Amino acid sequence: MPINLSPFAVLLAASALAGCKEEENHTVAHYLAHPEARAEMLETCEISDRALQEANCVNAAEAALQEQRQKDREGFRRIYGEPVFD
Repeated sequence: MPINLSPFAVLLAASALAGCKEEENHTVAHYLAHPEARAEMLETCEISDRALQEANCVNAAEAALQEQRQKDREGFRRIYGEPVFD
């Protein structure tokens, strides 16, 4: 006995599946190279309940942290020069 699906049911199922598009995970290196994408992702992560579990949120936050550390190092070197360990 063939199953008779209404066109509405088929359309509803297709739209539900289309809405389940999985977001591509990006690496920390990607977010370091693309600051605009990092800022956008961090904005999205601020309102997400699962931000600590989402790879993109974790990687974007790590990239922001690495960039801040680099800026801090550069600032230190400008003020104090290269560190000398004798």
